[in-house]
Amino acid sequence: MKKMLLFALVIMASLFTGCKQRIEQAPEEVLCAFGTMFPGATHIEWSRQISTFTANFYHEQHEKQAQFDSTGIWLQTRTEMSIYEAPASVMATARKLSNRKIDDVYLFEQSNGAAAYYMVEYKQETPFSTRQINILADGTILSAL
Repeated sequence: MKKMLLFALVIMASLFTGCKQRIEQAPEEVLCAFGTMFPGATHIEWSRQISTFTANFYHEQHEKQAQFDSTGIWLQTRTEMSIYEAPASVMATARKLSNRKIDDVYLFEQSNGAAAYYMVEYKQETPFSTRQINILADGTILSAL
């Protein structure tokens, strides 16, 4: 009985450590890197998941999200944009793949050297029917969900 209780406690603890936790401020290294990359950012809200710090904010008239590790190394940025700001090749590919109305377009930039890509989300027909496509700037499809 004690072993089962201990096992249940371990499982619950592991579930809670994976959840995002909203925090007031990130470590100094993260704040410094963030300020260098996004001077003039406003409405900044920080959260933490294990050793990754995420900032949701506004910068250069766009809603953005940036992730950093605990030492201040930038991991990725997501920028929300209008369908008119995305490259024509991205939008042409997105329109060919689905006749649904496009809901959101995001630009993802990553530190691992991978090419930047656009995630196109379509309007939902039902509450659980989200569809999205990841497309490179030249219109090449990376993945469709």
